[in-house]
Amino acid sequence: MKEGVSKKEFIESLESTLKLTRESVTKLELKDDETVLIHFKGGYIKSVNITCNSAMAIVRDVARTIK
Repeated sequence: MKEGVSKKEFIESLESTLKLTRESVTKLELKDDETVLIHFKGGYIKSVNITCNSAMAIVRDVARTIK
């Protein structure tokens, strides 16, 4: 993670970007330091493990989970 940027800030930024896609993402939630919850239209939720991930790895893992 870039110095001065928290995981929470990064996830909020990624959420803003994903809401602009056509993938039905309504919210990203940092459950804890190791887990992101992806909320979809219709109430479906997927969990992503982000333990020890860099920012780019978080983007990849979240995108892979959305597919």
